[in-house]
Amino acid sequence: MTQPGIWEPIHYNDLPDEIKKKSTSGRRVGESYTKIFSGKPHDYKVQYAVNQGTLKISYYRTAHNTFTRHSSRLRYLLITFILAAAGIVILYFSILQPSVPSLIGSVPINTSTVPEFFSPPAEPGNPTSLPTTNPIGGYLQSPRTTTYLYISDGNHGSLRFTTYGGLSTYFSPHNDAFHDDAVKDPITDRLVNDYQNESIQPFIAILRNLSANPDDQAKIAISLVQHIPYRWNSYYNGSKDWYYPYETLYNNNGGSSDKSLLTAYLLHELGFETAIFASSDYMAVGVKCASDYDYQGTGYAFIETTRPTIISYVPDTYYGGFSIPPDLRLIQVNGGKRMLDISTEYRDALRLKQLEKTGRSMDMDEYNEWLKISNRYDLRYTS
Repeated sequence: MTQPGIWEPIHYNDLPDEIKKKSTSGRRVGESYTKIFSGKPHDYKVQYAVNQGTLKISYYRTAHNTFTRHSSRLRYLLITFILAAAGIVILYFSILQPSVPSLIGSVPINTSTVPEFFSPPAEPGNPTSLPTTNPIGGYLQSPRTTTYLYISDGNHGSLRFTTYGGLSTYFSPHNDAFHDDAVKDPITDRLVNDYQNESIQPFIAILRNLSANPDDQAKIAISLVQHIPYRWNSYYNGSKDWYYPYETLYNNNGGSSDKSLLTAYLLHELGFETAIFASSDYMAVGVKCASDYDYQGTGYAFIETTRPTIISYVPDTYYGGFSIPPDLRLIQVNGGKRMLDISTEYRDALRLKQLEKTGRSMDMDEYNEWLKISNRYDLRYTS
């Protein structure tokens, strides 16, 4: 454990829920500042840095310090004591000692302003309080409520979520910075962004409420993204712009990179160890799994995101004869620790491959088996 006063950097997800709530509110940050929150066994520090209109929020923690816990109260008591003492002095000179010339009374008092030192602490919600941490207040424009489809163990479902065009537009100018090469360009900015993180957390909460089983939550998230329509114009015009996960939710469409980044983001936020499989013109997702089910010894199960596909199933070819490049690079996403149980999916994926190889020679029993697997994962779905 860290020593009191020694602050170690941490991720937003490491903050207790109570501290997350305290460190956010409803207005946009206009200046840089720091807030400290006390708790046991740690105290937390949140730094808000604004540079040319861009907000960066950093989180730190240290061992609990009793002084930190009571420092705000002590400052308030000190200010109250000073105010009371000043009042007694004024009463003494103006009432109890009328014969003594009062220097205070001889100076005109400007009642239109109050010395800053004697200003009482601002109450929560008071317009004079510190700028708040919520960066999206100014972007809640052009709301769009979308119904996202998914399938879970053969059962169809959907969830509704509202995104905002104002925030999506904010991200748009940054897309072209990543169009050259998916392998060479970093993915951190797409997956670790405070504006985006705060905006998608309610979506994560909805996913968690759909099932008490974390594995089911992850599989619903994967299926949901697979059901988001594929952005075919990116395929035909050769566009390699990368969209933020929030943009993909707002647009309700995306290319392989866009949908893979969204899938990786959701799995990461749900606590699963996640990776990206990437080449210069293709992207898929990996989720930590048992070594018996992983992709080429990587420790991660292969997830195709462009359309509904069984986890661990690797397509032989895609539309237009495209096939998965042999030089896929594994890019790990720091954060989650959970491993996903895909034993059922792996078995079904193997059987599906076997049935597909029979082609038109499939008998009725085999066809019914193929149909059962297809329906379980909604493999015949077209957007």
